[in-house]
Amino acid sequence: MPPRGESTGRRGFTLVELLVVMAVVGLLAALLLPALKGAREVALSANCKSNLHQLGVAFQMYVNTWECFPAHQWKRDGGAIRHRWFLALADIIQNLEVQSCPAVPHWLTGRNNSYGYNYKYLGSTRSNSASPTAPYERFPVRCVAAPSRTIAFGDCDGTGLDEPYEPIPPNQARSSLSGGVRRTRIGNHGYTLDPTYIPSWSTSQGEPRADGEAHSYLSTRHRGRANVCFVDGHVETIRPEDAYRDNSLWNGLGVEDPSRDPHVANKAPGFRY
Repeated sequence: MPPRGESTGRRGFTLVELLVVMAVVGLLAALLLPALKGAREVALSANCKSNLHQLGVAFQMYVNTWECFPAHQWKRDGGAIRHRWFLALADIIQNLEVQSCPAVPHWLTGRNNSYGYNYKYLGSTRSNSASPTAPYERFPVRCVAAPSRTIAFGDCDGTGLDEPYEPIPPNQARSSLSGGVRRTRIGNHGYTLDPTYIPSWSTSQGEPRADGEAHSYLSTRHRGRANVCFVDGHVETIRPEDAYRDNSLWNGLGVEDPSRDPHVANKAPGFRY
C-alpha cells in the first residue's frame, strides 16, 4: 500500500511549466531556423558552383573545337530566333538543366537567364563598324592574356531591380512589354553581363549595353555574392563590388590598362557600384 497521504494518480503539468517548455521550444526554433536557412543557402550555392563548373567544361570544349569563344548570340530567321551562348554550350553537353542557378529555380533558361556572359570582351556579335573586329563588336576572340582572372559567365540579376521576374523562352527575341518596362524587370537580359567600363567603340551604336543604356549586373543572390566561372574553367564566389572596381576581371588582361583596353572612362548613369 502507498504511504498514507500520498496520491497514486499522475500529476499534470502546471500552466507555468507548459509556458516554460513552450518558451524553450521557441528559443530553440529561433536558434535553429537561421542555421537551417544558412545551410540551405550554402547547399544552393554549392549546386550553383557545380552547374558553372560543368558549363566551364563545355566552354573549354567549345573553344577547343571552334578555336574561339562563343558568340553571345547568332540571329536566325531575320532575328526571330536567337541561338545564344548557353544554347551553344548545351549543344556540346546536351544538358539545359545546368544552365540555371538553383537559387532561382523559377527562372527559365532563355533571354532572361540567371547566368550571364561576359560578351563585351569574349564574343559580341552585335553590329559595330567602329570595332577592330568589324562588322561585329567583339568576334571572334580566340584567347585572352589572363584566363584565370577573366570572368566568362556567372550569376546575373540582369538590368532590373523593381519589377518581378518575367520568363522569356530561349528562342523568343523580344518581351511583350515595352523596352522601358522590361529594363526594370529583375533578370531582364540576364544572359549577358556588362563589364564595369564598356569598350570605347560600343558607344557609337544604338545599344551600347545589355539593353540599350541599361547595364546587366552580377547577382548578389548567394548571401551578397555571385558565383562566377572564369575563362580557364575554375569557379569562384566573388563580391560584385570587387568585380566592378575596374575592368581588370573583364577585359582579359587581368589588370586595368586603358592603353590596351580603350574604354568609356565613366560608369553609366545610375551604376549600382
